[in-house]
Amino acid sequence: MPLRPYEQDQMFLLPPSLNEWVRQDNPARVFSEIIDGLDTTAFRQPKEEGRPAYHPAMMIKVLLWGYARGVRSSRKIEEKLEQDVVFMWLAGLEKPDFRTLCLFRTNNKEALEGIFTDVIIVAKTMGMATLGLVALDGSKVRANSGIDTFKKLGDWKELLKEAKDKAQRIISEAENIDKEEDKVHGDNKRGDELPKEIEKTQDRIEKIEALIKKALELGKEDESRVSLTDVEASFMHKGNTSIPAFNAQLAVTEDQLIVYADVTAEPVDVNQTKKAVEGIEGTVKEKPKIVVADTGYAGGENFKYLEDNKIDGYIPSEDERHIGSKKRQKAMEHLFAKEIFMYDAHKDKYTCPQGETLRPVARTQFESKYSKREIATYRTERGTCAACPLREKCTTNIKLGRAITRNGYEEYRKRMSAKINTAEGRAIYGKRKCLVEPVFGQIKTRNGFGQFLLRGLEKAKLEWKIVAIAHNLLKITAAIMRKERMLPALG
Repeated sequence: MPLRPYEQDQMFLLPPSLNEWVRQDNPARVFSEIIDGLDTTAFRQPKEEGRPAYHPAMMIKVLLWGYARGVRSSRKIEEKLEQDVVFMWLAGLEKPDFRTLCLFRTNNKEALEGIFTDVIIVAKTMGMATLGLVALDGSKVRANSGIDTFKKLGDWKELLKEAKDKAQRIISEAENIDKEEDKVHGDNKRGDELPKEIEKTQDRIEKIEALIKKALELGKEDESRVSLTDVEASFMHKGNTSIPAFNAQLAVTEDQLIVYADVTAEPVDVNQTKKAVEGIEGTVKEKPKIVVADTGYAGGENFKYLEDNKIDGYIPSEDERHIGSKKRQKAMEHLFAKEIFMYDAHKDKYTCPQGETLRPVARTQFESKYSKREIATYRTERGTCAACPLREKCTTNIKLGRAITRNGYEEYRKRMSAKINTAEGRAIYGKRKCLVEPVFGQIKTRNGFGQFLLRGLEKAKLEWKIVAIAHNLLKITAAIMRKERMLPALG
């Protein structure tokens, strides 16, 4: 069988066209065209003197294409610019090094956030990213910090004291070995240099002191676990283990476009509902009509906020598996449920099945690290329950009688529960896991985003926003490639 000619030193009669390197149906072409239509003037402008800067559109393309393809490290992107035809085409054969790529990413936070908004505007002009229904969710994403770097703040304080004691001990010993000066320091040293051991100890002291200072600024307590490499990361539970992580938040439309992306160091989601709605409004200039989220976002204050802003919320106060069911402690199953007691909001009282009145006897403030609430306790006059013929069906506390508790957002919770317990409500809420959960899956599997590369909360926010931009560009690109949408005239 004859063989085709094989010549690695083949010369071209005419120079090859860079545009021929990438097929016409390659998604990178649409990806590139979208970015070409965006305004990049907000990116840091180069100085008049010195070497000309790289074009921001080129830098945006290679950075976002890297995130879209799971290549996030600036060194890996630099490598791709030498080896990958698509990266080379996007860059126009420019080859910024990893330091330039890294600085471009970290020095243009506000400009990249502007790109996030601009991409959503492009999607809206194409009929995408409508805010009829938005699904909100959060996921613990590992921080760029090892588990072994986490200790309680109180333990770091003890280690600082030990390090200082060790430094003092080394200095004292050094002062007592003058006779061994030549042997210790060598003939070519003056003898007043710091021994290597003290240099290492002092470096450790400085790092621990900086950690403690930052932790105290963040309001950390002695029992809080703090990482030496990323003080702002939190130790969060994920599955059956605990990891150093940030809580990454997303709000997703019905076409799986991200309209809100943020990161918090709080391991719980309860304080993120209002932030998400305000973030969406700040980006899209309108509020969503319907918001669905899991029980982590449930809170009376959140329910009130949604109602006050005329947003139709679907957030269960119980696990999805128990929506519509009545869960009560087995020991209490034979007693009257709270729902049987009639509440009079005007007089702030309950009426029991026997017609007796329960009035507020105590108001207790409960405050946790991330939330606070007030609970009112209602009881009858002492002795009333003891003489009641229905006592055995109502309470086991003969002395004090039946108690009913109520918080300030009880009515909001009841309305939310009633709405979700309908067939329509369950159907609307059921859309959540078909919208936002797949987006997290796509980001973590297709894009390879299992851990933040950048350290610190603000840099983690920036990296997550870049991930969201890359995801949205891929969604828009896919819609155009399938000929479901057309790219509008940009520029």
